[in-house]
Amino acid sequence: MIKKILPILIIIGIIVAFYFLTSKNPDSIIPTPTPVPTSNLVLFYGSTCPHCKVVEEFISTNQINQKLTISQLEVYDNKSNAVVFSDMVKKICPDQLTPQGLPVPFFIDQENNKCLLGDTPIIDYLSEKSK
Repeated sequence: MIKKILPILIIIGIIVAFYFLTSKNPDSIIPTPTPVPTSNLVLFYGSTCPHCKVVEEFISTNQINQKLTISQLEVYDNKSNAVVFSDMVKKICPDQLTPQGLPVPFFIDQENNKCLLGDTPIIDYLSEKSK
């Protein structure tokens, strides 16, 4: 009798353990720290955004990162960066929030509470600021 019950109890134990291990949300097990921009100038961009590529090429070609410290945070694929993006916009320029979401490229100068949207305004601002 015990020989018949023992395998059944083991199977039930495995099923219960599997259920508890798979039913927990991975984010609740190990919290992911929200990254903090390392500078007052923050560029939020998307990995496949063509306008973002224009800004990134401008920064690279003109060696803007050697003149200014800019934190560049990708928001399409990185959910933590997207949270930082949303939080900063709510804090610094809440008028930019729309029901459609937040577009990129989006640039924030935290020191001057300035927000810029689009490749041309960002490039113009960085050109002036890097002189």
